[in-house]
Amino acid sequence: MAESENTKPKRSVRNFSDEEEDSQAWLLSYADLMTLIACFFILLVALAHFDPVGFQEKTKIIAQHFSKGQVKVSELKLKEIKNEITRHPELEKMTKITVSDSSLAITLSGTVLFPSNEVDLTPEMSVHLDSIIDIVKTFNPEFRILIEGHSDNLPIPSSIPYRNHWSLGAARAASIAERFQYFGFPSQNIRVVSFGDTRPLEPNQDRNGMPILENNQLNRRAVIKVIEPLDKRPAVRLGLGVYFDQEQSVQDID
Repeated sequence: MAESENTKPKRSVRNFSDEEEDSQAWLLSYADLMTLIACFFILLVALAHFDPVGFQEKTKIIAQHFSKGQVKVSELKLKEIKNEITRHPELEKMTKITVSDSSLAITLSGTVLFPSNEVDLTPEMSVHLDSIIDIVKTFNPEFRILIEGHSDNLPIPSSIPYRNHWSLGAARAASIAERFQYFGFPSQNIRVVSFGDTRPLEPNQDRNGMPILENNQLNRRAVIKVIEPLDKRPAVRLGLGVYFDQEQSVQDID
């Protein structure tokens, strides 16, 4: 009888801790899923910010990541242009150059740029401007050019055909644009804009209302912005209906 009892099949004994571990194994996959969903919505919120420049910066960073370094950053070339211009002592003295937002801004001082109420470049300034244009063209003749015209707020005499500072600033910017076109820059890549007397660098008058001639000359200036060329290659699709041109500047002159 005892022998028969020993020959009975034994039931497998399963540890309760093993069953508990199996019952909670799905939590790991669930946590991973929730993490991915959270990252997805964080990305949506980041891209939903209604800031054109900020949006382009975000898409540019994402494009650089997915393109694995294939996106070319042109700021290095713009800095090379800046260094080339500043190698010339005369050009460095008369210009202020900054590089930001994928564009090179060259501010030309009014001391030798335009006489008061004049829109034609002085002979001295023409020589210096041609040197700057030649340097920019050497790096890339397809750069986009945005020219800002500024003026002081001195009264405009009736003897000239410009009724206000807006038209005066626009005519000055157009004079510089003509030189870029003469050097072979495509006209469709050149834009001019006038700010008139709305953006002075220094006060035009003193406390007594008298003109400050030195400040008038500084405010009577032009700013040339050299912007990277438009990329003609197909855009990179980032998903969610977002496209990004691999070398398109975040700043567009159109």
